[in-house]
Amino acid sequence: MRIIVSLMLMLMISVAAFGVTKTIYEIQYTTVPGSGNYPSLLVGQVVTTQGIVTGIGFTAGKYVIAEASGQWKAVFINDPANTPTLGDEVSITGTVGEVSGFTEINTITDYNVLSSGNALPAVTPVTPGNLQYNTGEPYEGVLIKLSNVRVSVTPIGSQFSVTDNVNSCIISDGFFPQPHTWSGIVVGQVWTEINGIINYASGQYKVQPRNDADMIPLADINTISLKIEEVEATKGQTKAVPVLVSKLEASWGITRYTFKVGFNKRILSFVDVDNSSTLTPTIPEITLSAKEDSVIITYTGAEGSDPLESAVNNGILIKLLFKTFSYGESALDLTQGSFNDSISVSLLTDGKVSIPIKKSMSWLSIYNDNYNKKNIFNPWLNQKITIEYGSLLQVGVATCKAIIRIYDVQGRLVATPINVNMTNSIEYLVWNGRDRNGTVLPIGVYYCHLEIINRATGNSETTIQPIVVAAELK
Repeated sequence: MRIIVSLMLMLMISVAAFGVTKTIYEIQYTTVPGSGNYPSLLVGQVVTTQGIVTGIGFTAGKYVIAEASGQWKAVFINDPANTPTLGDEVSITGTVGEVSGFTEINTITDYNVLSSGNALPAVTPVTPGNLQYNTGEPYEGVLIKLSNVRVSVTPIGSQFSVTDNVNSCIISDGFFPQPHTWSGIVVGQVWTEINGIINYASGQYKVQPRNDADMIPLADINTISLKIEEVEATKGQTKAVPVLVSKLEASWGITRYTFKVGFNKRILSFVDVDNSSTLTPTIPEITLSAKEDSVIITYTGAEGSDPLESAVNNGILIKLLFKTFSYGESALDLTQGSFNDSISVSLLTDGKVSIPIKKSMSWLSIYNDNYNKKNIFNPWLNQKITIEYGSLLQVGVATCKAIIRIYDVQGRLVATPINVNMTNSIEYLVWNGRDRNGTVLPIGVYYCHLEIINRATGNSETTIQPIVVAAELK
């Protein structure tokens, strides 16, 4: 009898540790409403299942596995400890959970890659009508395809809406690296295909494209768009910034393009272009403006050369190379663009280069852009000067205090225009050149003293730069 009891205990422990083997369909299928929406009938149970990885890098380290295409045959895995690749066939053991009506397998106790490089299950065609509150449950986790939908609501935060003129559904960015900004999305824009994986949150089923290649706009020669990426660089680095183009058909015969980009020359200088791994086969012509704050890029294909072609949306047309000089941000302003001279770009989306401060320091930059002078201004003529300051801190949290003091050449304090807790790594003040009594300072040299105080430790960093109050020479 003791032997039987022991065997039963061992079996129970084994099942608890290794889980009951279930297909994904068995884990997902339900017609029973519950809290949130339609929870799995196996919530709280430890299961072992397997499938092919169809999506990776979803919010908070989740990936998706599917046993086949179609309803009920895919599930999200909450497993930050493991990093599968697309096409891996994996076996996992974990606990079935529900998060506000969204089924996932979490608390993973066993993970094995059975094979790699497998073809992904075919996408499952759906309409927005399939993804409503009372119809979307069978598609949770499934890789789907929407066809011929148009934008009905432009991006609000992480999502926008599309419609087939009968029903609407939400497109969201859970698989995209964060922070992410939807750009180039306008009302009425038609998408030939939007592929993605379905999740459920806040009472709605949402399509989650895995990358830009999952989104294919309607190919129309009259709706070509250009977009410059937003990139992060380090101070002193030469950074490549991709210029992206919407889908291009070879039949359009495009052999020439031109566009203009403006930038902040205090922060960036234009270096060159890079056509490696881009759609542009030869180096374009470069025309830098006299003020060196904008550049025109013109490509003309050689006689008899193949037309430009991009099978996907957001193909890399060319890469721009910029050298960074200062901390801060520079917008990359697309102000004009055309193809084959006669086809105007229908949508231009600006980019940005960000150079954040990544070490503890007290940083100052003083400039007078309106009058093309570094640190000279005349407040007697109502001129102002910009004092930009920064340090390392957590964005959105007041971890540092900034104090800016202005001293005259005798070392006397004449103004304290800034005494604040910082909420951004780089902030700025437009100063009118007045002392603490509101009186315009006399002509002369002054010293701008910045102190950054760490509010947690009390440690401080300081730096000083001159400011000149000067009259214009006659």
